[in-house]
Amino acid sequence: MIAIYARVSTEEQAKHGFSISAQIRECQALVESQATLTFIDEGFSGETLQRPALEELRQKIQAGEINTVLCLDPDRLSRKLLHQLLLTEEWEKRGVELSFVHGDYSKTPEGNLFYALRGAISEFEKAKITERMCRGRREKARQGRVLRDFQIYGYDYDSENEQLVVNLNEAKVVEHIFNWYLNPPRGVGGISSIALTLTSQGVPTKRGAKQWHRQVVRQILSNPTYIGEFYQNKWDTTNSQVRLRPVQEWILIPCPSIIEPKVFHRVQEKLSVNSRS
Repeated sequence: MIAIYARVSTEEQAKHGFSISAQIRECQALVESQATLTFIDEGFSGETLQRPALEELRQKIQAGEINTVLCLDPDRLSRKLLHQLLLTEEWEKRGVELSFVHGDYSKTPEGNLFYALRGAISEFEKAKITERMCRGRREKARQGRVLRDFQIYGYDYDSENEQLVVNLNEAKVVEHIFNWYLNPPRGVGGISSIALTLTSQGVPTKRGAKQWHRQVVRQILSNPTYIGEFYQNKWDTTNSQVRLRPVQEWILIPCPSIIEPKVFHRVQEKLSVNSRS
């Protein structure tokens, strides 16, 4: 059986108009009327092998159901040279032929070199695009613009002005959470109890869920956005990892406050004491 693999990331689709249907059409033209199975990863980055359709394709190859894989271009298969070579070696061991519409891959030294160079160039281009986009986002942040909707409870995202604006209904809930934590009313004693109270009162979360969790309440209590200090460029998500950047790299974006600074700092002191306890 011949397998056609097509992929496009959300970024590529938005910026360059890569079309899944066009990829399949060009691959199908090479096999004409022969039966094919189509594997499509739409909205997935080529920097990782953790893609649903690709994983299904590998499973079918392992089961001996596929003898040929056809792809438009090597970078549709993967943006990383190491991953490209890993897949081709894995499939060749099972007798599967890998072909591309753009760029012939053969087992000759010249073919291997060409394939390796194509992969290296693709990876380099991706790195450059990522670097330019990150630089552009940092510049926007330095101009005081909020880059996207970060789904912060108590705020809505004004996409036209690229700013956070207070959601009055949610802001009242935020005020209750801080007040309940500092001065617990009868029946409310601590973060878990606050979460249970909000759930029992039918208050929806930011994403519309019916149940509040302890960690969500704690995140609200720890978020300095509520005193008008929203930070961007705080997290580094490159290389498929998430890590906290050094504080000096954070970019402060002033925003409307919901909680008084003295109240917020009292909450942080109490959180710290409870955490040590």
